[in-house]
Amino acid sequence: SSSRARPLSAVWAWPHSSSTPGAWACRTTAAMIFNFYIFDRKGTCMYYQEWNRPFNSFADMENSADEDQKLIFGMLFSLKELVSNMSPSKGTEGLHLVKTSRFTLHHLETASGIRFVLNTDSNTVGSLRSNLQHIYGHIFVEYVAKNPLYDPLSNDPIDSPLFERHLQTYLEGLSCFR
Repeated sequence: SSSRARPLSAVWAWPHSSSTPGAWACRTTAAMIFNFYIFDRKGTCMYYQEWNRPFNSFADMENSADEDQKLIFGMLFSLKELVSNMSPSKGTEGLHLVKTSRFTLHHLETASGIRFVLNTDSNTVGSLRSNLQHIYGHIFVEYVAKNPLYDPLSNDPIDSPLFERHLQTYLEGLSCFR
């Protein structure tokens, strides 16, 4: 038996949950979500959730979460600059995903500079950008941005049980969540 990954075919289909209108899910076999970040425009991590992270090189460090978050944001910032400098036309949408042999990083940057990052294993076929757009437009905006206690200029992490519950329910409804 070979340890090489076999190519997967993807079928774009509606998630099983009826509470996720307008969100397409990439249907694959054996795909999983590792973690999810939300960064503000300055690079502060506003929200982080981890599910199935197989390896964390920062696990033994005292400030492991901070180091990990700085590394992810720094990489996104650098790649976005590289992509925009290499683009033949100005005003293109920029960085959507980064795929390696071990993981796929799905990225969405909003007009206000908030970045949504979802890391999945490399078996995830295609982009989950529409899912990130759904998280932004239907979960973040509804349960964070419209909350009168939310201050977009503060460096405070998101503290909204409603946001967390709806995000968890939505992500668990995706085929790549296991």
